[in-house]
Amino acid sequence: MKKKSLPIVCAVFLVVAMTLQFVVSYSREKKELVNQIEYKMELAHKDFIFEVFDVVEATEDISRFFPEFTDDSEELYALVEMVLSHFPDLYCCYVAFIPEHSPKKGHRYAPCAFRKEKDTIQTYDFGVHVPYLERDWYTGALESDDNGYWSLPYNDSDHEDPIFTHSQKVYDKNGKLVGVAGADCTLEWTKQMLEDIMPYDDAVCQLFSKDGTLIVACGNVEHINDMIVCRKQLSPTDMQLVIGVPKHHISDAITGISLITLSVLLSGILVVGLLLRHIKKEHDAFVRVETASKVMEKEMQIASGIQLGMLPNKGKRLKVKGEREDVQIDAKLIPMREVGGDLYDYFRKGEDLFFIIGDVSGKGVPAAMFMSATVNLFRSAVQRLQSPKAIIEEMNHVLSDNNPSLMFVTAFVGRLHVPTGELLYCNAAHCKPIHLRFTTDTLPIVPNMPLGFDGKFRFVEQGVLLGKGDSIVFYTDGITEARNEKREMLGLERWTKIVERSPQVESLLAEVKTFIGNAEQTDDITLMTIRKTDAVEPLTLRVENRMDCWPELRAALHDYGLCAGMELRALKKTEVAIEEAVVNIVKYSQAEWMELEIRGLMDERMSGLEVTLRDNGVAFDPTKRAEVDTEQVTAERQIGGLGIALLHKIADEVRYSRTNEINELTILKNL
Repeated sequence: MKKKSLPIVCAVFLVVAMTLQFVVSYSREKKELVNQIEYKMELAHKDFIFEVFDVVEATEDISRFFPEFTDDSEELYALVEMVLSHFPDLYCCYVAFIPEHSPKKGHRYAPCAFRKEKDTIQTYDFGVHVPYLERDWYTGALESDDNGYWSLPYNDSDHEDPIFTHSQKVYDKNGKLVGVAGADCTLEWTKQMLEDIMPYDDAVCQLFSKDGTLIVACGNVEHINDMIVCRKQLSPTDMQLVIGVPKHHISDAITGISLITLSVLLSGILVVGLLLRHIKKEHDAFVRVETASKVMEKEMQIASGIQLGMLPNKGKRLKVKGEREDVQIDAKLIPMREVGGDLYDYFRKGEDLFFIIGDVSGKGVPAAMFMSATVNLFRSAVQRLQSPKAIIEEMNHVLSDNNPSLMFVTAFVGRLHVPTGELLYCNAAHCKPIHLRFTTDTLPIVPNMPLGFDGKFRFVEQGVLLGKGDSIVFYTDGITEARNEKREMLGLERWTKIVERSPQVESLLAEVKTFIGNAEQTDDITLMTIRKTDAVEPLTLRVENRMDCWPELRAALHDYGLCAGMELRALKKTEVAIEEAVVNIVKYSQAEWMELEIRGLMDERMSGLEVTLRDNGVAFDPTKRAEVDTEQVTAERQIGGLGIALLHKIADEVRYSRTNEINELTILKNL
């Protein structure tokens, strides 16, 4: 009797357990989806703030350079024209003088540069016919502190669309307040920015003034009260940004999960009926299950061999230049079951080493299938793309396109340019790699989301420079979350100390196995190490002496600066400074070629960048043209005078020499 009732008890227990699992899974998935939506809204807010900072930076540039160019009114036109050309989203830049301190004593004077058409900039004095002394942006700036003042939108007679103004006090070389610097952006541009940052097509973005007045809105605001709403104060302004996402994005995603879970639950109930119907055939069913289990075990063994066969040979050394090793890479994967969801891969293309390590959510066959798809997508993308950001975004787009089960994979994709040690990487919510140099520490990581959730997500790319003997250890959470017989977790701190003692794959895995002891392995374990064995070489790139070759040089400079740890705003200014030097070479040197060389200045940490420009043109020392030549026309003076002044302002040191008929301009930028 007990033997016959056992299937019934098991079936009832199965139904109860699956019902509880349904409730728990529903709540967990709903919470995760809400977190994803809130994360997207936070990113949209940061994107908007970044664009607003361009307007603030324009007035800061005018105020910073103003004391050097007030001797001649023509220089003021050149200054505002140069600033406007560097900020393509602005409509207008100007300096409005206090009449008693104006070059035109006692009269209004406001040198202005405005964008008449997309690619055309014109200058004029709008102080002649605009009574700016009464304007809000003028009085507000004079009454505010040195951080500047944001005006509300207002109508301008020269522009059909309302405009915003950010204004800031301007001081002369003696520190005396002489006027106000202003930068205008249109309400149309602001609305376009709101449309660009909308996290969903049916989302709502609203911009409110300090007193709560709606300035501009995008999307259907009728149902804003039935949305998930994020309200953020814009730190450089007195305005508030409100982003709303309809709640149906949660219900739509949960519906698919609920149907799957409900189907499984109904299947469990059906199993109850089948068990009751076939109690008398229990013995035969057991025999059939045992036979099927043996067949499945054999098939899983074959599947495990196929999956592990997809991965590269462990311990492979990658060489160039004869027999000299320039980089070593070693990796190993230990699945918890016959097949698993961890992955790694690497591929050498010329002097670049591409690699990936990842961890798929879930276990068993579904995770293994998702893992295989991820590896194949990586191999396909590496053949066509160079940037880790582009590679990982293409993989994410494909994995997110048809993913009803909401599976995801954390991944770390990198590209190491072996000679220079430039490691560009993009991390999709994966474990922080450990970097061994003079000290042991984790790489800085931006919290991008995993692959498979949102195909339109914009990932952030980062970088680091590796020196000779530097090692990086990559791993999955099967290591840091490994538990011993006392249920103690290994943890990142303990794992970092293990890595510091011996960053070799086999010795590290032995340490992990010793920690686990006789406890059962609870997750897949994957470990990969990369070590630069050759000396670091400077980045050298030679091109023809034409201005259309500058984008190639700028891309190389950008990647190297990113790896050196420069902040994006500082890197952008450095690129502008180097561009001014390149313009001088193209315009004045009469050279056939020019060459860019970049090297990092490194002791125990990266301390600076040394950028050298060479050309085979006539002798030309641009550092001697730092003083502005007011006798030349504006276009030439901007390159020969303002450009060099800008170079000296941004760079920490500028040197010129000429050896063997070669001009050499060295620019040092401290970090």
